[in-house]
Amino acid sequence: MRIEAERGRQNKIHLHCDGAYLCTVDAEYWFGSPYAGVNEIEDLQAQAAFLEAVRARSAYLGGLRLLAVRDYAAKELVQKLVTKGHTRDAALAACETLQDYGYLNDRRYAEHLAATLIRSKGMSLRSAEYELQRRGVDREIVQEIAQGLDFDPVLRIIELLETRFSRSLEDEKGLRRTVAALQRLGYGWSDIQTALRRVKSEADFDET
Repeated sequence: MRIEAERGRQNKIHLHCDGAYLCTVDAEYWFGSPYAGVNEIEDLQAQAAFLEAVRARSAYLGGLRLLAVRDYAAKELVQKLVTKGHTRDAALAACETLQDYGYLNDRRYAEHLAATLIRSKGMSLRSAEYELQRRGVDREIVQEIAQGLDFDPVLRIIELLETRFSRSLEDEKGLRRTVAALQRLGYGWSDIQTALRRVKSEADFDET
């Protein structure tokens, strides 16, 4: 296996094997590795070790770039790296390193995302749980976080009715749209009915 290391921009080293592009790593890693200055590797085991090491480093750098934009669950980040051309083994190794360094933490990610989905997006707890699992957070972590949240679906619906949907309750058409929107957010019909009755009772009381 013939190895060529080509300097790129912003501290990048582009690696080529037998004339074909392999991956890109950082100069700090490359010049501190045992492969700097090596032009050829003949032993098959040594070749495999080289490929595993540089691919994992390349995926690690890719993971850092993705995490600089937004947080990810580990399984989600593995899949994202694979779609960007990294091998699955390299992506798994990279995510393990990112977890060791504290850059990747499923619990921290899930807690932040759950709060965002519930408070900013208005989702029900059930829908937030589903979304967390869809993004790759383990079910056990999702359940632990859900159990630790103080969430009353009726009170949350009332809050949404009095803020986000306050102008949609003036006529029957607006009411139907509001109910449909709440159902899309994951709220059950029984809780929606209860919340609507309470809001109506409060409004009737205010008018007397």
